[in-house]
Amino acid sequence: MQIGWLGMALAIVLTTAGKISPPPVIQDLGPLTPTPAPTAKAEEKKRLITTITVQNAPDGESVVSFEATDVAAEGKNKFHTIASKSYSLAEEKPELRELRELRGRIVEQIRALERDMLDYAEKAGPPKPRAPMLPGGGGQPGSSRPYR
Repeated sequence: MQIGWLGMALAIVLTTAGKISPPPVIQDLGPLTPTPAPTAKAEEKKRLITTITVQNAPDGESVVSFEATDVAAEGKNKFHTIASKSYSLAEEKPELRELRELRGRIVEQIRALERDMLDYAEKAGPPKPRAPMLPGGGGQPGSSRPYR
């Protein structure tokens, strides 16, 4: 049986070896000139504050953070983000000591903005009181919640 397989393999090799033809014709076209890279569109780099977060607590503690984002303006209202970084005014890093006065001014401006926003909320319609929590709730989980 092994001789049969060996003979068959030898026959296949001899059959394919006999069908070798001349190699394909290859034409020499000279040195390669690479396609130039497309010219970059004219863009303008711009920076904007994309998010401002003020977390106030009734006891007077506040945390102010914001995110600055650099974008490339391609024209025709097309932008793409280049970089983004979050900042917190609560950070007390030694390299940020010189910004203490600027942080104070920002917080003062935020407090003035908060007063204007509270005035707006009062005129637009103050927040609605929450429904009272029912004691006991009838023994069913979640039944003491005023919403379902």
